[in-house]
Amino acid sequence: MTVLNRHSTRPLYQQIVDDLETRTADLDPGERLPSEGELAREYDVNRLTVRQALAELTRRGVVETVHGRGTFVAAPTLRYRVAAGRDASFTHAMRERGHAVATTLLKVRTEEDPAVARELRTRGTVRRLDLLRTVDGQPWSVTATWLPVGRLRGIEDHWSGDSSLYDVLLEHHGVRMRRAGRTFAAAPATGQDSEHLLVPVGAPVLLVRGLNVDEKGRPVAVVEHRFRGDRVEFGVDLA
Repeated sequence: MTVLNRHSTRPLYQQIVDDLETRTADLDPGERLPSEGELAREYDVNRLTVRQALAELTRRGVVETVHGRGTFVAAPTLRYRVAAGRDASFTHAMRERGHAVATTLLKVRTEEDPAVARELRTRGTVRRLDLLRTVDGQPWSVTATWLPVGRLRGIEDHWSGDSSLYDVLLEHHGVRMRRAGRTFAAAPATGQDSEHLLVPVGAPVLLVRGLNVDEKGRPVAVVEHRFRGDRVEFGVDLA
């Protein structure tokens, strides 16, 4: 049993937070913590106190709770820099830092979206690809990518889990893609986000949307990323 100081002015749940934060520092991401009941017995407190402590650790990004499975040590926050004019390849940037990146193509469909068509300076339908990206085996983002139908036919035929949209466009279409602009906003996780990112419905996600262009400034793709809010931090270069 771990003994808490019951005469301290620091609440019991905060003492549990301190202890668990120290303990998890020596564990690997994905390792499972004891259950609420086990922790309640270990600290000799009620489960509500343990739940309060775990909620605080979740807010800090130290642990994550997966419904029906338990509480696990969270993967660390990844920092990613965005700068105008740089090649639009998240996969390259992460791999250069030693991270393993994989992409799963979830769905491909053709749809009518007048607003997206205007951004792409095209008419009629656009091609939409939905993807799931993982970093070091952990879910990181769900992405919708819209492409002009006529210009980039069959792109999904060349896409694999080891390649990025940037690589496919460069290798098979001769297009070097760059970012033209990005907007950032907070949004609640949808049912699809919950399924793929392993977060509760309503949990905060970071919504990043923007346009990618080729070297001549012609629109290539509209992208909308939905990142796990507890796993990403963006830096924007203004120089």
